[in-house]
Amino acid sequence: MRKGIRFLTPAVLCILLASTGCSVNRGSEAKVSAVTIVSPSDATTAECLAAQEVRRYVYLRTGQLLPIAHGDKNLPSKTPLIVVGQKDHPVIRRLTEKNAELASSAGSLESQQYLIKTIVSRASSPRFEGETPSTRQALLITGGDSIGTLYAAYRFAEHLGVRFYMHGDTIPDKRIALKIPDLDEKGKPLFDMRGIQPFHDFPEGPDWWNTDDYKAIIAQLPKLRMNFFGLHTYPQGGVGPEPTVWIGLPGDVSEDGTVKFSYPSRHFTTANVTGAWGYKPAETSDYTFGAAQIFERDDYGPDYMTGMNPWTKLRREKANELFNRMGGTLKEAFEYAHVLGIKTCVGTETPLIIPDAVKERIKSMGKDPSDPAVVQELYEGMFRRIAKAYPLDYYWFWTPEGWTWGNPKDEQIEATLADFRAAIAASNQVNAPFTLATCGWVLGPPKDRALFDNSLPKEMPMSCINRNVGFAPVEPGFANITGRHQWAIPWLEDDPALIIPQLWAGRMRRDAADALAYGCTGLLGIHWRTRILGPNVSALAHAAWQQKNWNPDFGKKNRSAQAKALRGP
Repeated sequence: MRKGIRFLTPAVLCILLASTGCSVNRGSEAKVSAVTIVSPSDATTAECLAAQEVRRYVYLRTGQLLPIAHGDKNLPSKTPLIVVGQKDHPVIRRLTEKNAELASSAGSLESQQYLIKTIVSRASSPRFEGETPSTRQALLITGGDSIGTLYAAYRFAEHLGVRFYMHGDTIPDKRIALKIPDLDEKGKPLFDMRGIQPFHDFPEGPDWWNTDDYKAIIAQLPKLRMNFFGLHTYPQGGVGPEPTVWIGLPGDVSEDGTVKFSYPSRHFTTANVTGAWGYKPAETSDYTFGAAQIFERDDYGPDYMTGMNPWTKLRREKANELFNRMGGTLKEAFEYAHVLGIKTCVGTETPLIIPDAVKERIKSMGKDPSDPAVVQELYEGMFRRIAKAYPLDYYWFWTPEGWTWGNPKDEQIEATLADFRAAIAASNQVNAPFTLATCGWVLGPPKDRALFDNSLPKEMPMSCINRNVGFAPVEPGFANITGRHQWAIPWLEDDPALIIPQLWAGRMRRDAADALAYGCTGLLGIHWRTRILGPNVSALAHAAWQQKNWNPDFGKKNRSAQAKALRGP
């Protein structure tokens, strides 16, 4: 098996399509097979990408480079067609108009849904200008919207034998003959939101990702028919503060989203480890057996951490620069995600933990950092900065990790509710262009996991990761939440075992079945690593679209047995 290029090809395609209007290399078409890909003349960027990706994967599997024709007129009159575009284009309607059942099936597609259908027609009259009455074979690849069409294109590639994972593509070595396959498949997601939650705090995960790495992962998500990418931010203490989300006052944000006052923060490099999680600092030049030659600098890590050591002693200018660099990385990555129909999300823990430097600045202004009005002001600063720095769809608040191991006191719960109120008020005050949501190690406090459902606006989605580093089942409290989106987050792997394989494909299917039974509208996976999680990622991605013919008692029996085990004798 050979691996496909995991980032450059789809990224370059998007750039080229946006700037050239789906143009292709016409000089190569003299050597191609007699199958033509048809793309609407007014196709969107995502639809253009879909057509190009169909062309690319057909070439990788067959060795045949197909031409792409644009528009509804002057199309080849006799060659088989692969028609790629969303349902409302004239070329799609003209292809389906003679078949009422097909026209209805395509016309009923909604957002994210797709149809892949082989059509053999014996036309009594031409459908396209220049076409003579004949038998035509065509493959329709269409979606309810442009992103559904892109999903259809990648699903078609899977029918060619291609397999997609988070780290890249796997393509069989042996080529196949080019022909229009006999397909009839309609796809509808079981969950509106499907995706990943890469977790910062270990060097095995996104702490070492550069902008290209973010794009490499994001580029794979539509191939997996996923549409969500979310990040958590650790506060000061332990492994934080991290630079994903800046905390500060509105006056410390420039018009371009850069910050003017901040505090030391960091993601892992080989040199700035503080002993957290058992990691110890070491310069890469001290690595033995030739390993030192792999690294270009002693403090290996993401580009934005270059020159940021020791991080605990960063001066104000450097601290600002780090947040601004990270903001630039997220801006480029999230803009790219939006092109591919992927929702983006960042967030902090609740109640908000204010960095010491920010506390001192607040006090110097004669204000009390514990005053709810001041907390609201901080959220206003954070939300204003995000709105200017990078595109965001959701901002989520993580309940404390301690809530999964113990029982929080009533005053702790009330402090969390007060923090929610301050954040909601801040969001309304600044007219934040993103939706607030909840997440965390638990759905809510132990005495009532669905407590927040009765306290927070229904437009706020609620989510949480499974307890016990993923060994516990999906939170049963989801079943008691009504009238709002709710996202289950199974563990694709657990952090105590990041140096070994973790084969949890079966667990992903179990958790997906549970999430669907509880009425969840989202299915996300928390993880650190990528390539080694191939089976797990594939299982979770497919379970978000299809659970047909699964044992109907599978999820039910599992939930009953595990719930009993959690309750104890």
